[in-house]
Amino acid sequence: MAASKKKSPIEGHGFRYLLFFLLLYMVGSPFLAPYPSLAVLAHVSLSMVLFVAIYAVNKQQHHRSFAIALLLPLLVLYWLGIYNIIPFSRHGAYLLFSVFFGLLVYSYVWQIAHSHKVTLNVLYATFCLYLIIGLFWGSLYTLLNELSPGAYGGVLLDNIQDSPLHIFNYFSLVTLTTLGYGDITPQTAGAASLCQMEAIVGQFFTAVVVAWLVGMFVSDKRDEDRGEV
Repeated sequence: MAASKKKSPIEGHGFRYLLFFLLLYMVGSPFLAPYPSLAVLAHVSLSMVLFVAIYAVNKQQHHRSFAIALLLPLLVLYWLGIYNIIPFSRHGAYLLFSVFFGLLVYSYVWQIAHSHKVTLNVLYATFCLYLIIGLFWGSLYTLLNELSPGAYGGVLLDNIQDSPLHIFNYFSLVTLTTLGYGDITPQTAGAASLCQMEAIVGQFFTAVVVAWLVGMFVSDKRDEDRGEV
């Protein structure tokens, strides 16, 4: 009874909104990025994801404060890098993307782990966590490719006129789900190591997190049945 009265760390509609904007960005950006006149909309949708992601972060443990502190310099460097206004602004932006998404992963894991029962909000949060993990590794791939040109190769990386972040986000999700289409491949040992680690995390997520949610749901059902007797 005491556990059921504790305040859930996942409340409100933050993760519902975040899931909507994540799917909007991931589905829409590949169609917009190839066209210079429309590519700005892909960048705007990603910026919206960053804003809504902070709204989904719980205020406990100062996670939201840290995320807000990172967001402003991240957005400034990102938009400066899009138009190449300041040298190395892209490098700084991709580095901050990695830190920002890493913080989100930590915060969302904390919120899900401290949830006492499986609710619709917890399912939204779990789905968002999976996609944010994909964006986290996508930013790492992009940063590595900027620091070491040619670390990744493939037909999708030929003749890129805009930021490659959207393409590496796609590659990240393909790696996370272990699909391995082969349209982008690592060309160095370091690049291959990142892919290897993401594939392991993807398998761990499916095997452990999903099983944990199912186990918690079954436990909640048993507790409810015992209460009715």
